[in-house]
Amino acid sequence: MKTKVALYVRVSTEDQAENGYSIDAQLNTLRNHCESLGKTIVEEYIDKGISGKSINGRNGLKRLLEDAKKGKFNEVIVWKISRLARNTIDLLKIVEELHKNNVIFRSYSENFETETPMGKFALQMMGAVAELERNTIVDNVKLGMTQRAKEGKWNGGSMLGYASKDKELIIIEDEANLVRYIFDLYISGKGYKAIANKLNHEGYKTKRNKAFSINSVRTIITNPCYAGFIRFNQVENWNEKRRKGTNKTPVIVKGEHKSIISEDIWEKANSILNQKSHKPAKTFTGTFPLTTLLRCPICGQGMIGHKAKKNKNGNEYIRYYQCGNFHYKGSSVCKSHLVTADIAEEYVFKKIEELTSKPSVLKGIVERVNKEIKTHKQPIQNNLNYVTKSIRDNEKSIRKLMTIIETQDNFPQLILKRIEELEIKQNELIEKKKYLEFELNKPTVKEISFEQVSNILSAFSKILPTLPTEQQKDFLHSIINKITVYKGNSPSKRNIKDIELFFDVSSSPNYVLTYGKVPRY
Repeated sequence: MKTKVALYVRVSTEDQAENGYSIDAQLNTLRNHCESLGKTIVEEYIDKGISGKSINGRNGLKRLLEDAKKGKFNEVIVWKISRLARNTIDLLKIVEELHKNNVIFRSYSENFETETPMGKFALQMMGAVAELERNTIVDNVKLGMTQRAKEGKWNGGSMLGYASKDKELIIIEDEANLVRYIFDLYISGKGYKAIANKLNHEGYKTKRNKAFSINSVRTIITNPCYAGFIRFNQVENWNEKRRKGTNKTPVIVKGEHKSIISEDIWEKANSILNQKSHKPAKTFTGTFPLTTLLRCPICGQGMIGHKAKKNKNGNEYIRYYQCGNFHYKGSSVCKSHLVTADIAEEYVFKKIEELTSKPSVLKGIVERVNKEIKTHKQPIQNNLNYVTKSIRDNEKSIRKLMTIIETQDNFPQLILKRIEELEIKQNELIEKKKYLEFELNKPTVKEISFEQVSNILSAFSKILPTLPTEQQKDFLHSIINKITVYKGNSPSKRNIKDIELFFDVSSSPNYVLTYGKVPRY
């Protein structure tokens, strides 16, 4: 019995493809290797232009792991282990996942058996070497960029007011005038939100042609490049740490580029910023578990927490949810559209509890969702049927032309060109077929059972009232997709319209259950 093999190949950059290990080069090497050993290739998984730093965004690898669970093959071969992962932890997790499904992992370039103790040890060592290699490259690149920054050189990127040409900043005068205007507004006493609101009302746009927000204004006001400085390494390891990776000692030196504002303006802006940063924190600590789940009835943006004093002289607050676009970008983008928080939260909690106590209602929802899933599934299936037929027809055309070549001594040279075109088309069709089959096998297009949904909701409704508010928020976000709100002229008239739930019933992508319209309070 021949070994059923899956091939996995990846390149992250065009440079890699040009230097010896392109997708085609890897595939040809692995195909020849399997042929020499009498192994049958049942599938080829490809990630093109994707980094091996993590598993995220690697659809080929995800599809491979899904198919491993289904038993489509019993061995995976890669050209080098660095093609599978550059992070040792990710590498070991992937190999362990394969082993759980009785799939052996092999590397063509590093010849060892991962199912033996010594093989596992060798894998760990090779994985560590691959990660060290990657980290060394990253450090070398970062060292070079740091040195450029210390010399006052720009390391690339995009920002309002400048164009970056060959890593040099060139002033765009129209944009530069807008930057000066923003600094003038800030120095005159306006805050980030007020500036964003004013700019949006006056029709200005960001570098990416978007409406201004609090964050986009803050980014400009706090950027020393506008005063002629180069700032580098402000945030370290952004992908892993996000804002927690803020570097307290970034490189800030005088740059080679021309400044847009004077150092005097920059100092004044910084002085105002420092004064504001030392204001005492507000004492209100109310939490908002439905943040971003509630959707603005006008623009559809997620709503966020807002509080207002019950009366001018008191310290008692009322909690509301307000449109996120209004909060961050001002009244030119949308209005506040306040929703009373206590009423909205009580309503959502009761509805979740009701669903578990009314099986007939829940069954109706499940039936409606399954009907929607079938509707969503049918076009994919139709497309797959069409592509499958096209592959068969294309194969017939290729065979017909090959017969002409084999039976005629002086065949037209155009036939070779036509065969090449058909083979390119065939490869494209095969890739499309794989994608459609993958889409059809997603849990989101499979019907769900009443029992699955009922068990999930029952567990949530029992535990929800006993949790701290922050954990309630996490739980609600894990079962609710969005909550839409009726339009109204006041918070009391903006009631909840419907709740859209989702459930991860298979440790895969989510099922969406629409709870439909519910009556007013």
